[in-house]
Amino acid sequence: MRLYGTILATAAICSLAARADIPQGYYTTLDGKSGEELSAAVTALSAGHVRVTYSTKTWPAFETTDVRTVNGRKAWRDMYSNNLVYLPGHDALNIEHSVANSWWGGKSGDVDAYSDLFHLNPSDQNANNKKGNYPPGKVADARLLDNGLMLIGTPVAGQGGGAASVFEPADEYKGDFARAYFYVFTAYPEAPWKEEYAYVYGDDGKLSPWAVALLLDWHRQDPVDTEEMERNEAIYALQKNRNPFIDYPSLAEYIWGDMTSTTFSLTEELPVQATDRPAAPVFAGAWMTGVNTYALRWWDGFTQMLEHDGEGTLMVSIDGRDYYPSQGMLDIDPAESHLETHVYSAYVVREVAGMELRSPVARLTAVARNPETTDYSDGVWEQVTSATGADLEEGLFLLLTSNTLHVMSVSGGTSSSAFMESAGFVEFNDNGQVTQLPVDAAVVRVESAGGGKYRLSVSDVSDNYKGSWNATAKNKMKLDAATYTPATASVNQNGEFIFTFDQYGSLQFNKTQPRFLNYETSQTPVYLYRFTGFNGGSGIDAVQQETPWAVGIDSDGITAPEGTVIYDLGGRRVDGRGLRHGVYIVTGGGRSQKIIF
Repeated sequence: MRLYGTILATAAICSLAARADIPQGYYTTLDGKSGEELSAAVTALSAGHVRVTYSTKTWPAFETTDVRTVNGRKAWRDMYSNNLVYLPGHDALNIEHSVANSWWGGKSGDVDAYSDLFHLNPSDQNANNKKGNYPPGKVADARLLDNGLMLIGTPVAGQGGGAASVFEPADEYKGDFARAYFYVFTAYPEAPWKEEYAYVYGDDGKLSPWAVALLLDWHRQDPVDTEEMERNEAIYALQKNRNPFIDYPSLAEYIWGDMTSTTFSLTEELPVQATDRPAAPVFAGAWMTGVNTYALRWWDGFTQMLEHDGEGTLMVSIDGRDYYPSQGMLDIDPAESHLETHVYSAYVVREVAGMELRSPVARLTAVARNPETTDYSDGVWEQVTSATGADLEEGLFLLLTSNTLHVMSVSGGTSSSAFMESAGFVEFNDNGQVTQLPVDAAVVRVESAGGGKYRLSVSDVSDNYKGSWNATAKNKMKLDAATYTPATASVNQNGEFIFTFDQYGSLQFNKTQPRFLNYETSQTPVYLYRFTGFNGGSGIDAVQQETPWAVGIDSDGITAPEGTVIYDLGGRRVDGRGLRHGVYIVTGGGRSQKIIF
């Protein structure tokens, strides 16, 4: 079998430190209480906790509360995406309030709530941005986001209290979110809850009936696991208070559920015992692109192995069809065409503590690679550390972000999507070279446009030309096969690729809404990586494909390719510089192009 460019990945994700016991007497004040009196006692438990200064001390706190080990390396625990972000940095992550802080005015409304670690989490920036201040709920149409872990979009009828959109976490995190909500709405009943969001919590700052029903459902379906218990302990060490709904999950029933008229008794209610879901299955031999996400390239038929601990039933889905039981051997037929793509999803389900629990879903994206077709996704690429525009005229490049988590794709850059999207992660070797690309990655050439200006042409990994950068306005760019916007080009001493138009800013990366675009304000820099050869080979030059001719347009006029002629509408031949605004015709090489300048 041929697995082009795959990297053996072991998806062992380890837990944090061992759980400590609940401090003796911590919950004594709850004993013998019910109803509002019990809720007030829970509120009192969090009063006066140690405030962890937001931002400056939140990330150091997260290092003890939200870190897991993946393939022997420390990575952030992100309940909002499957992205794999390793420590020590936290680029591409935000500090997210699971209970939207805008509902009570944020830091200016209640600084303790704003800084409380029990509802703060490291979050993928894009998911955080899409979530906004939407309430939790069941999603009917994930029109805003479906990243394999979090759904955001139109709610199921009756959900969201009338909100246009809701967010729905993966099954393995639904209980975590529910217990964070229970904590916040008992710890901060006096927060200045804003009237415009009363569809979540009513006029009295208490959860609305639809929210109670939803969160109780999530709470019951996703019991407390070892990871959540250990996070509770780690936060207790910092804030000196605990989330009672983790230690005593039944408290939610006494305050909102089936036992609201019953007295809470510490002798009858025992502290929680962890109920751990089965681990996600592993696609053996595939490239690990994120947490429980994999990729591979194939051409000939082969058998893909799915590994799990052997307990429970392995369920598999192919290309979104219904799940079926599997023995863990997936027969993948030979590919019929280059870039043929299939997505395999798998989980393990088994009975745990009297409940049928499903593991996290693992996904493999398999993309065909014809060995007879040009394909740069398996190339080796080295960072360009300093260069002039002339130094960049020979070669093939990648555009990567400063956090190296995103490579520019060939998607976007159309009239309806005026930016270039991220294709996702690349793979690095120990020498800092890129050795594996997502199949949607873009490869670019820096070509002279004359007069010290350059054209940035974009192709896919099979070197099919997709167009050139055309900056048409502030924060607006498209790919165009016929026209482009000239720019100055260089790589500075910090290794940053500086590609600047005479109008409308320069090429940068917006990490909040992952996209490559022309900005006039400061965003995140981008970097160039030059193709040096293919994996397993050395010294192979990129094929110097002839890019189809296009016309450059900027404030100085029209830059026409060699061998073409510019005419005005009167049929008079004109020079491309110093033109009056109007319509011109560029002709040559058997084709003509109408240009509006």
